[in-house]
Amino acid sequence: MASKLVVAVVGYTGGVGTCLLKAMKKIDLKPYALVRSKTMKLGENGDDVSIDYSVLRDKLLEECKSCNGIPVIADVTASGQVQEHYQDWLQKGISVVAANKGIFAGPESKYQALLKASKEGNSRLLHETTVGAGLPVLGTLQGLKASSHSIVTVEGILSGTLAFVLGQLAGGKATLSEAVKQAKELGYTEPDPRDDLNGMDVARKAVILARLAGVTGIELDAMQIESLVPESLKDCSVPDFMEQLPNFDASMAEKVAAVEAAGGRLHYAAKVIVAEKKVEVGLLSCEASHPFNNAGPDNMVAMTTDFYTRPLVVQGAGAGGDVTATGVLSDILQCAYK
Repeated sequence: MASKLVVAVVGYTGGVGTCLLKAMKKIDLKPYALVRSKTMKLGENGDDVSIDYSVLRDKLLEECKSCNGIPVIADVTASGQVQEHYQDWLQKGISVVAANKGIFAGPESKYQALLKASKEGNSRLLHETTVGAGLPVLGTLQGLKASSHSIVTVEGILSGTLAFVLGQLAGGKATLSEAVKQAKELGYTEPDPRDDLNGMDVARKAVILARLAGVTGIELDAMQIESLVPESLKDCSVPDFMEQLPNFDASMAEKVAAVEAAGGRLHYAAKVIVAEKKVEVGLLSCEASHPFNNAGPDNMVAMTTDFYTRPLVVQGAGAGGDVTATGVLSDILQCAYK
């Protein structure tokens, strides 16, 4: 039977935070605490006071004791500072729901410490939206492992920006520079497109997938990540980057044409090979029957196990405030069942 949830939302004024409050209102789940960068508000009629995460922890636990509730802190910030408190919260019995991927893709020792703290505190640590926004990727992967599947590979198209760019390159519809220019004009890229093209965000998600698939010894700073940013353009200004990128159109077009001549498609993806404890991030040549060829602009994760020899596929929008917020809310609701 579900228990009452007593929820603190950290980052409630941000894009995902505002969407989360709207989603919570729809199901009549009122937040106990609202926290932003410098102030916090405790209780339904509380005033804004200076932020103090120790006070937040203690007041949340007091409230739960008085109403026999379950304490949850939902972190929808991008703050590393907030994540430094996760271990303490978990050890004290407060479940943590995170949309912030930093610590989960960071040093393995910190990640393992969080798992240990969660066990010690009999609390939940859920971060579904760190890969694929609201898509049920991590929960599906964990469910497969828990139900005796042996995970063989996990492959993911995990960047809508790179999916768009590679989609435009397919069949010679556009050159690399044209595709990047289109993506930038449509608002699909970061202000500096190299922040998408370097593959680092995909790599962080790949680390998270690998760890949940049971692979140990994976560290982001030791991985080989194939960047689509030419070495000579790494440090120039954004205007110079855009101006000089056409010089590299021909070499990329050759790569695409070579794969397509063999009947395949080129995608930018992550691949976790569990038995080899290996994670690949970069251009992936996919034969015609591969599910990635039907992904379009979506995120897609394909999981192959000893029982699912034809991959189990999770596909859909991998970004957006509303879908991310509903994924966070789903994790919050799971905390009611320990």
